Amino acid sequence: MRILQVSAHYPPDFVSGGALIPQRFATELQARGHECSVFAGNLHRLAPGEVADEWQGDIRVRWVGNSNALAWFDVYNVDNPAMYGPFEEFVAEVKPDVVHFHSIQTIGAGALKIAQRHARAVVVTMHDFWWSCARQFLVDQADKPCSPVVSAANCQCAAGRKHLDQRNRWLADQLTYADLILFPSASARDLMIANGVPAHKSAVNENGVDFVGLEQARTAVDRPVRFIYTGGEATMKGFEVLREACASAEVAPGTSLDVYNTPDDGFPAWVRSQPAYGREDLPQIFGHHDVLILPSLMRESHSIVTREALKAGMAVIATDSVGPEEVIIDGHNGRIVAAGSVTDLRAAIEELSEPSRAFQLLGHGSASPIVSVRDQIDDVEAHYRALLRDIDHHAPAVTVPEPATPEPAALQGPGDQSEAIVRAGVARAIRTVVFVVGIQGAMARYRAHLPAEALRLRGMTTVVMHYRDPGLSAAVLSADAVVIYRVPATNQVLELISQVKNLPRIVPVLGDIDDLIFDPDIVDSLDNLDSLSTEERELWVRGIHRYRTTLDVCDYFVGSTQTVSREGARLLGVPAQRFANGIGHLLGSASQEQTYRERTPGPLRIGFFSGTKTHDADWASIEGAVAQVLASRPEVELWLGGLVEPTAALEPYWERIVRIPFVAWYELPAYLRDLDICLAPLTADSIFNEAKSAIKWLEAALVETPTVAFPSQPFREAIDDGQTGFLARTPEEWVTAITSLIDDDALRTRIGRRAKRAALLTLSPILQGRAYETILVNAWRHVQRNGHKNRGTFPPVLDDEPALAAAAIMERYELPKVRHRAVDVVRMTSLKTIHSLRVNGVSGTMRKVYAKIRVGQ
Repeated sequence: MRILQVSAHYPPDFVSGGALIPQRFATELQARGHECSVFAGNLHRLAPGEVADEWQGDIRVRWVGNSNALAWFDVYNVDNPAMYGPFEEFVAEVKPDVVHFHSIQTIGAGALKIAQRHARAVVVTMHDFWWSCARQFLVDQADKPCSPVVSAANCQCAAGRKHLDQRNRWLADQLTYADLILFPSASARDLMIANGVPAHKSAVNENGVDFVGLEQARTAVDRPVRFIYTGGEATMKGFEVLREACASAEVAPGTSLDVYNTPDDGFPAWVRSQPAYGREDLPQIFGHHDVLILPSLMRESHSIVTREALKAGMAVIATDSVGPEEVIIDGHNGRIVAAGSVTDLRAAIEELSEPSRAFQLLGHGSASPIVSVRDQIDDVEAHYRALLRDIDHHAPAVTVPEPATPEPAALQGPGDQSEAIVRAGVARAIRTVVFVVGIQGAMARYRAHLPAEALRLRGMTTVVMHYRDPGLSAAVLSADAVVIYRVPATNQVLELISQVKNLPRIVPVLGDIDDLIFDPDIVDSLDNLDSLSTEERELWVRGIHRYRTTLDVCDYFVGSTQTVSREGARLLGVPAQRFANGIGHLLGSASQEQTYRERTPGPLRIGFFSGTKTHDADWASIEGAVAQVLASRPEVELWLGGLVEPTAALEPYWERIVRIPFVAWYELPAYLRDLDICLAPLTADSIFNEAKSAIKWLEAALVETPTVAFPSQPFREAIDDGQTGFLARTPEEWVTAITSLIDDDALRTRIGRRAKRAALLTLSPILQGRAYETILVNAWRHVQRNGHKNRGTFPPVLDDEPALAAAAIMERYELPKVRHRAVDVVRMTSLKTIHSLRVNGVSGTMRKVYAKIRVGQ
């Protein structure tokens, strides 16, 4: 094979972990008989754009000066036309079978399209997170770790959010020219898939570790613990966080920390600066130490030093920085702490400074297999061969032009186009989507605003409108797809749907709903209607019939859970797909902001938040278990939010119950952050509850609060029991799960952190947008093949509700433009005051207030 490695940085001009990989590939593969060449940026010897060719042994290298495009905010960092001419000329000369791109900032992603024109296969290895983060390492300008999933939160990126979104859309387009996308670890792959990398094109090519001489037996000895840090003074490596943590840490006598190639200024006396070491010194140095500290703020795609330390039998304290987490089991061979948290890092150092604790973690090695350098070369060579073999055995892919919007008529006959090409064309034909809603609040956010937001990430134009909006008809009749969510049947709505079906083009009408309130047969089995008045109950039941009437004329069904989707297909006789409730950008942003702060001081808090009046029966199902917990744990508070009402069973603990009023959705993350444990009960043996989604787990997970939930199908799907939450059915299981979390601070932290990561990796806005686009394409193809649905056999129930602007005012889906710091201060002060009054009484609380005033003066 003729193989071209492409990298912005390459030895000897620049040496780093990411630069050594393409050099390793070129050298080793050349030795195996392949014809290898290199195209690389040059920072030090050449002026920007200057070209120099040389031979490194049998490997031809073309250098091009790239020192003018290093700035993260510079457009040339991403798209550098000055590099494309020398690159295309070189590719045309060497005629590679495979072009393998590595770190290409400063070269520009436009080179992928050039490579596709000249080579048989294009491969990209993402050594860091540059493809989704302009600053490469998911750390903002204030050196604060960002959300690892960029679409799920805001961050202060290199040139602002607008620049980041535009940049990432363009990069995603360039990535379509890659045939294979490789990652140095499985965890990095999972993270970048959540950031939009196509899963079907991705694979892992694990970074190899040369660990000859590192394997050492570890036995417990009676001596102080020796820590080691090797990250230098770089802020992104967590140097300042380490220094601050050490300055206030209370460690066991004799504890030492050696900081290599790093000054010890500002550190306590037990920290010592050591000179830089060579690779040949590594076995001796690692053999002398017990615990490696890796306090990175930056997200690491792999971390060779972590794997080397574990191979040497050491334990590792690492941040939740992705790559290291893959090989560390918290509490088994190390500790995982929050990136940027001085408190977490200090606690871990203090814990492992105790020899009896540290030595329990030694000698366990890596939690996942560590590959050798040879293994890595074998693997990448196999990827090349398989890729070329697949390309040779299949017709070349047809690229649908990006700017073109295919005419629907061109897509209605199968012709000789493959289904994949037709589906790609349909996706581009669906440019405008209207979501019509009949309800507001949380339900409309999850089922309309969030998918609309996610589809905008796919380049679509979306709008959410009330079913009585005077402008609805014009919007719907000009749309490419229409989604009807919880809209009660009216003469006007049914007439509008009929007009859509009579259009001379295909416009699918999708019905969406998030529980079983379209099935009249469930009414008698519901135990959560007892709190409603007779009038409210009659209105609720009529609403079921009206929802069903609307859904009965829709072409396609979208449900929030497996149960809802299954029942929709059964009752309506149309194809059904599930679209799970997921993460919106705004909720993710509000939640991420809360995770940057510690929980408000006070007692341990367990809580249940209800958004409607129909959850009293659910709460009652666990109230006895909660009473047992409160009886056995007098230090615990119970927070009840929203409209739920406790019964007399909790009367003995009334002084420890905090009632939280119904709050705005963007304020909820602050309350969930202050909870230590979130409770999500449901009554058993209820198909209605089996249809409820796991939103309570999701919202708590986003602020790293662990959840105990009833094991309905959606919660079983969301929660890895004991890993990302707990499932509890019986009172005994509820008591056990809650008390386990109450009694173990580290367990709560670990469960909460894992829950957040799981939510981000599976329900990110990018993934949600892709999922909903698939649903829209499926609905379009269904109507194309089968025509629009005729009215079903359900007896229609509908009202007459003419368009009325006053009745169609939509709640704003936006975060407050002014951050509510004052509101947060009032909320936290109130909570602290309530706690102080209970603990210290009125006089004690007044003394504390007076003391604070004096300090303030």
